[in-house]
Amino acid sequence: MSVLLPCVACGDDTTATTESVSTTDPGTSTTDEATTGAPTTEAPTTGAPTTSAVSDSETGTTTTTGETTTTTGETTTTTGETTTTDPSTTAETSSSTTEDTGSTTDTTTGGLCDDGPDGDGDGVPDACDACLDGDDALDGDGDGIADACDVCPDDPADDSDMDGVCDGEDLCLAGPDDVDVDDDGIPDACDDEVDLGIDTPIDDYDVAADGALVVVRGDAGALKVTCWNGDGTVRRPEFTAGSYDAGQGLGAKPEIHIAREAQKVLVTWFDAGGNPANHRIAYSLLSNECQPIVTGETALALAEGYFEFHNAAIDAAGNSVITASPNQTLINFVDADGLAGAQQEAFDIDASYGDHVAVNQATGEGIVAAQKHSGNGIYYRRFKAGGAGWIDPGPVQLPVNYHYWYDGYTVGMNDQSEFVFLWRSGGTTLDMRFFAADGTDVADVQRTTIDFEGWDGGHCYDSFRRRHQEVPVRGDDFVLGEVYNWITPQQNRVVHHFAYTPLGELLGEGETDVNLDEGLTIRVDGAGRSFLRGPNGIVVRADYP
Repeated sequence: MSVLLPCVACGDDTTATTESVSTTDPGTSTTDEATTGAPTTEAPTTGAPTTSAVSDSETGTTTTTGETTTTTGETTTTTGETTTTDPSTTAETSSSTTEDTGSTTDTTTGGLCDDGPDGDGDGVPDACDACLDGDDALDGDGDGIADACDVCPDDPADDSDMDGVCDGEDLCLAGPDDVDVDDDGIPDACDDEVDLGIDTPIDDYDVAADGALVVVRGDAGALKVTCWNGDGTVRRPEFTAGSYDAGQGLGAKPEIHIAREAQKVLVTWFDAGGNPANHRIAYSLLSNECQPIVTGETALALAEGYFEFHNAAIDAAGNSVITASPNQTLINFVDADGLAGAQQEAFDIDASYGDHVAVNQATGEGIVAAQKHSGNGIYYRRFKAGGAGWIDPGPVQLPVNYHYWYDGYTVGMNDQSEFVFLWRSGGTTLDMRFFAADGTDVADVQRTTIDFEGWDGGHCYDSFRRRHQEVPVRGDDFVLGEVYNWITPQQNRVVHHFAYTPLGELLGEGETDVNLDEGLTIRVDGAGRSFLRGPNGIVVRADYP
């Protein structure tokens, strides 16, 4: 690609004047540098400051005394310490004066663009040629770049996405043509659905604002993590981020969370063999390069505690909160450097089931909730950022028509601290309740779904048992969806997702067969893309739902 530069020496009447002045008085010896271009009324001065200058407006004569030389008009005569320019004596040619032992030479060479070399033969001398490879006047797309120097001579915008393909031949103007992860012939930046092709098992996953992706899986006592950049390249190949007792019956039940902006990564899991107590929720915090900050630390611990259900959340800066409900609901806060505070009790409703936590990612404040077995037993409590205290003085009951056991709901919060609850109240009924930041109930929405469980004699229990169920947000809006339990046959698992405002107003919806049982397996990034997890990996959809 050529760059057009201004030609400061172009023109037909340009005169180049070179003057060399010397005197027999060493104290007043001066040398003037070459002056090129149109005449000026004041030239740069050297030496001691000028002591006086007199101008006669009628004759146009200027006399300057001192040790400097000033050029005015078109003809310059230099004598000793005084220079006098008289337009009445101006000639079309330069003069040469020799006085005493000094001499002055003024030579006219003509303009650089008058008679300089013209390598490409386009009539424009090289010194003023915008394109040395061809005719400056030939510019087929009118973009100001001569065709011979234009990488895309038929496209005024050239290669707007800078992928090496001119716009007129570009398959995808939104991104590089040669990035096609699922090899379907459609560049990923313009593909409405991209299968990321992850060929290892996944226990949990999360995405940052720019689409950076992290996944985790438990593998024979090791927590395996893989990290990708927002452009789909690998940030760090699979590595071990922690360990657990491989013989424990419940498994590690790991979660992974990535900070929306800071991109620090939190990994949490259940460990039956950890210290300082027999049963604990452990965590590792990774940097934005997926390098360890802290590894295998303890967030919550209780001897013989039932920790199958734990949950975590992280704010945009990398501060996180970790909860579990082994009868009472426990909570701890971890700062962006990986330092955990003191374990504390959020409330005690005798809950051994689904606890969920969500945060305002902008401020770090949030909400923790837990449920009794089934019926009308969901409670929540909102907290201040970093464990600085509680917003609600005690647990607040969420009155519902019915919720199922072993984890029958989930919760989400946006950057305005508005929040929403989502639960199943029947085989064909899905409920949502929206709250203002002050806790006021602002909308109740109920949707009818297909009978996911009834076809095979199933039930609605375990609809939210899979960990990491925090309701995603897109801006201040919530992205929710249908859920079902493990009995539902895979061929029947076509679910709807839908976006609602904090006031409970429907913004849009869509359906997909990329889903899993027991959870709201959808994450969204800041570009409006949804990352859907199915039995065969993760698929990215643009502008969904």
